[in-house]
Amino acid sequence: MQTTLKYLAVGAALLLSAMPFAARSQDVAENLKGTGEVVITSGGGTWEDAQKKAFFDPFTRDTGIKVVLVPEDHAKLLASIKLGQPEADITGISGGALMGWVDKGAVEEIDYSFFAKDTLTGMPEQMKNKYGVGALLSSTVVAFNTNKYPASGKQPKNWLDFYNVKDFPGKRTLPKCEKILDGGLIEGALMGDGVSPDKLYPLDLDRAFKKIEDMKPNVGRWWVAGADAPQSLISGEVDIAAAYNGRIFKAKQEGAPLELSWDQSLLQLDYWLVMKGSPNKENAAKFLAYISQAKPQADFAEAISYGPINNDAYKLLPKEMVGILPGSPELVKKQVFQNYSWWSEKAADGRTNWDAALERCVTMLSQ
Repeated sequence: MQTTLKYLAVGAALLLSAMPFAARSQDVAENLKGTGEVVITSGGGTWEDAQKKAFFDPFTRDTGIKVVLVPEDHAKLLASIKLGQPEADITGISGGALMGWVDKGAVEEIDYSFFAKDTLTGMPEQMKNKYGVGALLSSTVVAFNTNKYPASGKQPKNWLDFYNVKDFPGKRTLPKCEKILDGGLIEGALMGDGVSPDKLYPLDLDRAFKKIEDMKPNVGRWWVAGADAPQSLISGEVDIAAAYNGRIFKAKQEGAPLELSWDQSLLQLDYWLVMKGSPNKENAAKFLAYISQAKPQADFAEAISYGPINNDAYKLLPKEMVGILPGSPELVKKQVFQNYSWWSEKAADGRTNWDAALERCVTMLSQ
């Protein structure tokens, strides 16, 4: 698997046919019409509101298939699958968790036969996994307090700057061990030690943990929840953070003196999965084919500021939005795609690279 995201821009330069997206979506919907329902897990709140607006309501309107939502509880869902009675047809997970679900025998292969040709063309290969369809793109970035580092002076721009305490003094916040993957702890440390983004994988854990050990005296907080990083920056507890782009962007919108850099930011993706033994397997495939089109993807990105998984969606978004969405054509050259395949690789003892890194992290922080 490529470690950079250059292939995510493959579909971005393709020309649209003369038929407008809206008309094409209606034609696709004709092929996706059905009856009955599809049951999907949801996390509620603004997340569910955005999905309802961009995905659920339009899908039901155009296909006649009812969307039924159940609260997201993956432990409960996995237990129901084991009993042969999955409580949902579809759920969403982080990209790094995909192979864990596959290893548990909890998912069906994705039926891409329902996807229109132009939809598949607009979707980069990483979004068309055998067992999962890309759901969204997000990023872990270097962020900082602009009171400490104003625009009139030198500001940290990448992981080299993050780990450069001499030129950029101040406390840092890094993800705690349980967020070692989502928070990009290892990748950030290696780039901070001078590893080129295109040479990251396979990750050198010895080198990464040595770099993190050296940084430990300057870490003011090890964060767990996504909100911890911006809160620490705002309170002055830390000056520079490894943080989720959406959290920093929202804090900025609310007036916080924060900024972020996209240079060397880690691109991460979520997947939609179809549950093993899904009673509405065909409707689930139709739903995924429908929402992967450019128009629903653009509507979702506009509603919640996550990067779309169909490059053609960028042509439908306001220009000012494209520059703030992870994976966009304007940003992708600065970003690095996390290699979930490497993290899922197993050693002879059956443990994954994630298992090994997590154990070393816990040991390091306990010392």
